[in-house]
Amino acid sequence: MLSQMWFLLLVPGLPLGSLLLWIHATAKNRERQFRRPFDEMPRPAGYSLQKRAADIMDKFTDDLMLVMVGGVMSWALWLSDKKLMWLALVPGLIFCSIFAYRAKSRIISYYNHRLGLLGEQVVGLILDRLSSDSVRVFHDLEVAEPGKKTWNIDHIVLSPAGVFAIETKTHRKPKETGPGEQAGHKVIFDGQQLLFPAPMRADRHELAQSQNNAEWLERKLTDLNGTSIQVSPVLVLPGWWVEGKGKGSVAVLNPKGLPSFLNGRPSIFSDRQFRAIQAQLEERCRIDLTR
Repeated sequence: MLSQMWFLLLVPGLPLGSLLLWIHATAKNRERQFRRPFDEMPRPAGYSLQKRAADIMDKFTDDLMLVMVGGVMSWALWLSDKKLMWLALVPGLIFCSIFAYRAKSRIISYYNHRLGLLGEQVVGLILDRLSSDSVRVFHDLEVAEPGKKTWNIDHIVLSPAGVFAIETKTHRKPKETGPGEQAGHKVIFDGQQLLFPAPMRADRHELAQSQNNAEWLERKLTDLNGTSIQVSPVLVLPGWWVEGKGKGSVAVLNPKGLPSFLNGRPSIFSDRQFRAIQAQLEERCRIDLTR
């Protein structure tokens, strides 16, 4: 068994260990010799989801590596001594099954995060086209409060007509619907809930989340400016035909409806108020690359 273990350590272990050491040394050397040409940047659409997806993929890779290592070690123990065959099989199977199950859960989560990221990028592109001197667009405002899980507001639009907190939710569509059932591309908003086609369930949570985001931002901007700043909640569903059959506190839209929804509204901000809110949002929607 000892010779087999040395073989396993040398053949895959030595090249892999050398590669990791080289990557670490190269990164440190680059940090000593060079610096970034900039230290901060505006947060792009979907930045939080991008970070979470990358973190999930790293953990998925770790679990996959543990499955492989556990399998190889069990195999080596199996070959080493016939008396230890079942001792190697049972713990090895349990170990590998646990991390394989974790890897499965992580890859499902990764695909969901990646879909959400694409949806936020689609909405971000449409909003960025509206950006001008009088309309400012911000993405991915991260909120970190003591004792609470970090969360974010997907998009914020500041115009002379007001502040809009926009939440993006990306859902897969059913490929087929039965006769007489709601079309697979349509979601109905009755003012209280979102009615998706079967087999999807009705949803209220996304409306509540959009409302909570707007209320938090409203409180924050009101505190910063010393005057009431109203924030309108908007929920955007990329790729869905939204049929409104009722009015609620949250506007529910397809991304293509954003330009007509945001434009043509009467101005409520003075130029001084607009610039103050713009500066406050710019400060919170930036990435500090020095951290």
